[in-house]
Amino acid sequence: MKKILSVLTAVLLIAVSCIPAFAADEVKITPSATEAAVGDTITISFDIAEGYTGVDATVEYDTNYLEYVKDSAVATDLMVTELNPTDGQIGVASACTDPAAAGTLFTAKFKVKKANAEITTTLNELLDATDTDVAPGLTVAKVTIGEKAADDATTAPATTAPATTAPATTKPAGGGNSVPSPKTGNTPVIGSVAAILVASAAVAVVLKKKNED
Repeated sequence: MKKILSVLTAVLLIAVSCIPAFAADEVKITPSATEAAVGDTITISFDIAEGYTGVDATVEYDTNYLEYVKDSAVATDLMVTELNPTDGQIGVASACTDPAAAGTLFTAKFKVKKANAEITTTLNELLDATDTDVAPGLTVAKVTIGEKAADDATTAPATTAPATTAPATTKPAGGGNSVPSPKTGNTPVIGSVAAILVASAAVAVVLKKKNED
């Protein structure tokens, strides 16, 4: 009896341990970027593998790190999906008659408020082709949005020195380098001296005549 119980326990443990590994590969949150700066906006997509007929899940995030962009959660036509965004989480309820193809159930946008934001997803139900819940209460692999590395390389703005124009100079004729002195003619100078001598002689004659009288 103890041997039978031991075998049953082992089989149960193996079956339970296989469920999370299977479901974790079938459902995932895919971010548009794994690194972002504060103020950036990222988009997440809720993706599932083929063969499922229903999903009931809760996507959770910390409001100190991420801010949900209003009305950004949009369902695709993969299944009939109802989305319920509230503060800190998005409720997801999807169903279809026939097993769905692989694809995206919905997308949503978030604004980054702090680095290293985390997004977790809990599968409340995941129904296979026989409407059997294959992943009750499973938590999907956590997504972390790391801090975007700052660009340390800064480029200084190009500067252009103002153009300066040297004053134009006229080179003297003959190719000499010295600046020519003003030219002074000899004729005007000689004429001035002669005029002074004549005037002096006339004055002397007048004075002499007066003395004689």
